[in-house]
Amino acid sequence: MNRDGNRRVENKRLIYYQKTADDQHWENLWERTMDSKFFEPFIKGNLSPFEQVFTKYLPKQGLILEAGCGTGQWVIALQARHYPCIGVDYAIKALQGASKISPMPVFGGDLLNLGLATACVDAVISLGVVEHRQAGPEPFLVELTRVLKPGGLLLISVPYFHPLRLWRAAHGAYQDIVDGLDFYQQAFTREEFSQIVTDQGYDILDWATIEHRKGLRQELPWMTRIGSLPSRILFKLTDFAPYIRKNLGHMLLLVGQKKK
Repeated sequence: MNRDGNRRVENKRLIYYQKTADDQHWENLWERTMDSKFFEPFIKGNLSPFEQVFTKYLPKQGLILEAGCGTGQWVIALQARHYPCIGVDYAIKALQGASKISPMPVFGGDLLNLGLATACVDAVISLGVVEHRQAGPEPFLVELTRVLKPGGLLLISVPYFHPLRLWRAAHGAYQDIVDGLDFYQQAFTREEFSQIVTDQGYDILDWATIEHRKGLRQELPWMTRIGSLPSRILFKLTDFAPYIRKNLGHMLLLVGQKKK
């Protein structure tokens, strides 16, 4: 792997190269993830790290759709909290395997053509999905917006081209040689992704960042090389740093409300 993890800045976005995120990639990924122990916290209703945002914005009445639900862990956790939630993903084998471990209301489908009625859901969740389309996330957003009721809520996350990453880019980072690798995903600044969502007919209500420790490990790898105990202590201290938690998370989560 190259110094910056096979990443390059292209067209003002941070592009990750690895392998194409096709159907088989996700099937293999979810198959490695799934076992009964994995699902235990979600069956108990664990929503970390989305607890604050989910409980603040998701409706207890109506229907919530998780678009790109993977193994369905958030569907399970939300249902355990008595949120009416269903999930859709195109990794059908993974959904079938997960449902055998913990039954859940999920179905196989294409996020570009969900097969649902127009304006039939009250909220849509999509976590780490739309960034995998190299040409841009807009077609996904068009379809998610179609099935969402006017006034409904969209909670959507993408990798974040956050201030530390922007600083590193301005100082010569992210120039890895990626010959022979495929596009995997792209990271957006908050301003750009907010504009993309706004252009689809939303008002931005809130934003947050998720997984600040992962973001720091990617950008400051020396933090993981100073020894296991000091490293754990240092990362724990970042949990109490408001700026880091708010601004340097690996993922950006936007809350948008579809205009009526």
